[in-house]
Amino acid sequence: MKKLIQHICTSLADGQDLVLVTIASQSGSTPRLAGAKMIVLRDGHISGTIGGGLVEATAMADATACFATGRSLRRTFNLENGDAAATGMICGGRLELFLEVIGADEANQQVFHDLLTAVQSGCRAVLVSQLADGNGPALRFMVDHRGMASRDDMAESLLATINQVRSSTPDSTLIEHQGQSYLLSCFGEAGTVYLLGAGHVAACTAEAAARVGFRVVVMDDRSEFANRERFPQADDIRVLPSFAGCLNGFEIDGDAYLVIVTRGHMHDLEVLDQALRTRAGYIGMIGSRKKRDAIYAQMRERGVSEAQLQQVRCPIGMAIAADTPEEIAVSIVGELIHQRATGRRV
Repeated sequence: MKKLIQHICTSLADGQDLVLVTIASQSGSTPRLAGAKMIVLRDGHISGTIGGGLVEATAMADATACFATGRSLRRTFNLENGDAAATGMICGGRLELFLEVIGADEANQQVFHDLLTAVQSGCRAVLVSQLADGNGPALRFMVDHRGMASRDDMAESLLATINQVRSSTPDSTLIEHQGQSYLLSCFGEAGTVYLLGAGHVAACTAEAAARVGFRVVVMDDRSEFANRERFPQADDIRVLPSFAGCLNGFEIDGDAYLVIVTRGHMHDLEVLDQALRTRAGYIGMIGSRKKRDAIYAQMRERGVSEAQLQQVRCPIGMAIAADTPEEIAVSIVGELIHQRATGRRV
């Protein structure tokens, strides 16, 4: 999603109006979930996807009409009956699209610049768009992770409603307030992957994790490994004096994914000891079961409980018989995606 916001910012800065298409709501089985987005430019170029097929093709045609009229619109698809046959997508669900015309004016540039800044910093943020079928949304603004609006003229009652919903759902959703509908698009929940170690597996994992929307932080005590040339996709790269205290200064919470892939047994032990003292939503450590058992035995001697050790995924990754660094990275990121989707510690 970060790349999509960057594309929006670039397009608006270049003076290009665009149509932002969002799955505003959905139920049952649909190609994508609520919150999925794509942008359509006047020349027909798109970025992002709402699931492909004729639903997406229809949205692109509707976007052309939006450019012609300057009016945003809402469209509902029922993939349970007639619409399913018409689209060739027998999903069995329902979805509603909101196509909003976003002009390349200063106000919109500022809103999306603020949103991009929040997402790049790893903070949660909500883009609020009024669902109006007139000349674009009557209201568009951002609410940051503190619950503060990017506009000073916000009605307190609307902001209170937004913050109540924002705190209870990680997804995009629709709300009603004083007879008006608003789409809340939530950003920043993708999570941060902390790669403890910068070897071959870490390099492949960083690339795969970044591609599916994770923020990536790389840490190692070797500058020849932890550098921008090896990790062009990383959001942050730290060259450490040692792995001791490597997690100090980071806000390790339920949106943090700790991937321990150091080059040696003692480094793994050092990092795991720190990881188990955090509130990380995921802790995984590379290694064989023999290595795991040896490290766990030492952790027990340090007073670590069995319940704590059961929080660790080791061997790390999904069981797909992975062998190469690239395959291991796929298995790791697959597990991270599952953790992010289910929202529970595995």
